Amino acid sequence: MPTAAPASALSSTFYCAGATVTAAGTTAGSVVVANPRSQEARGSVTVITTNLAPRVVPLVVAPFSVSEVSLGQLGPGIAAAAVVDLQSGQVAAELSVSGPQADGDVTPCASSGSGQWYFADASTARDASLLLSLFNPFPEDAIADLSFSSEQGRAAPGDLQGVVVPARTLLVLDIGEQVRRRESIATALTVRTGRLVATQTLGRTAPGRGGVSVTLGAPSLAPLWYFPDGLAVNGIVERYSLYNPGTREAEVAVEVNLDEGVAEPFEMRIPAGDRVTVTFNDEARIPKGVGHSTTVRSANGVPIAATRTVEAALPTRSGRADTLGARRASKRWLFPSGGTSQVLDELVVVQNPGTTPASVSLAGLADGREVAFPQFQGITIEPGRRQAFRIGDALRRAPLPVVVNASSEVVAERAVYMTTRPGGLSAVVGIPLE
Repeated sequence: MPTAAPASALSSTFYCAGATVTAAGTTAGSVVVANPRSQEARGSVTVITTNLAPRVVPLVVAPFSVSEVSLGQLGPGIAAAAVVDLQSGQVAAELSVSGPQADGDVTPCASSGSGQWYFADASTARDASLLLSLFNPFPEDAIADLSFSSEQGRAAPGDLQGVVVPARTLLVLDIGEQVRRRESIATALTVRTGRLVATQTLGRTAPGRGGVSVTLGAPSLAPLWYFPDGLAVNGIVERYSLYNPGTREAEVAVEVNLDEGVAEPFEMRIPAGDRVTVTFNDEARIPKGVGHSTTVRSANGVPIAATRTVEAALPTRSGRADTLGARRASKRWLFPSGGTSQVLDELVVVQNPGTTPASVSLAGLADGREVAFPQFQGITIEPGRRQAFRIGDALRRAPLPVVVNASSEVVAERAVYMTTRPGGLSAVVGIPLE
């Protein structure tokens, strides 16, 4: 998963792709870079589009501050990606996009390229627009093959085999043109030569399912995934998609740690090359309105990809969010984007997957300093438990990067809700700082 370079590093690079104008009206968005250090961070952002000349924007991020670089309001069909180069470590970048109804989403920028990318869930239904951004910021050409798994079986369209992505270019594929009318679809991308960064942009318009989401893919499979936040209630649908693109069957347990009570884990088998979906709203063992964290674990060690989808249609929470789980725990987490205001509600949820209590403290980056939130200092989270922090209770400010510090390794996730109509929803795992 994306990770900030250590403090001793002489440079940092992040790759941001997925800002695309879709049928649902996604705009180009912006790159948000946060600096939690006491020294300024200098570098540049190189913006690459599908049909315009690259442009280089100088970047200076002051100590304990955030900088935002707009990728420009581009015309229909134009997509943008960016390379963030900085002359220091301990910085992090996210990509933010917005939709036609003021909804939007945020996803981490990748800290490296990969020869494989996986997406556990998306849709090419009648109301959906699914675009896959293949970004090659490297000096060599890349050749990729794509395959899919859905409720109609597996597919590997001939036009999506041997796809060439030239060096330092961005290619956007409309998956709905090749794999049509699939309600739920998982994607596996394998690079024959070179490396890529892959992000999917999904727009939906159906009532109760509408919204825009942008999701960085998983650069590899894993036997363990963490999701600190969770809530299933009438008006909020919570769904987990588990994808096994390998050649062996996976035996998977979905463990739910409730804030109140106990829930038996879900145990399932995922055939090779197939996917499984668990909708918590349909399960009697998940009480409605009770918050929880979720851990997805492969019992037989076969690695998978795991994504959580939230579709909200409540007056104060509406929109969709597709969140890739965390692959690891850390003592420090950074959220470059986010903020609070009269119309923005932000939660940071911290999960302790360890065996000892963790002391957790939160702070914001504001006015060139790290501002500790007094009521969120030294909070003890017991093993297997989680704690939700409403940032607006501590400070109302936008933008507001947040840093999570813990005495032992934890997992942190941020959710941002627009509280006015038509609303909007974003949920993303943080970027580890160590």
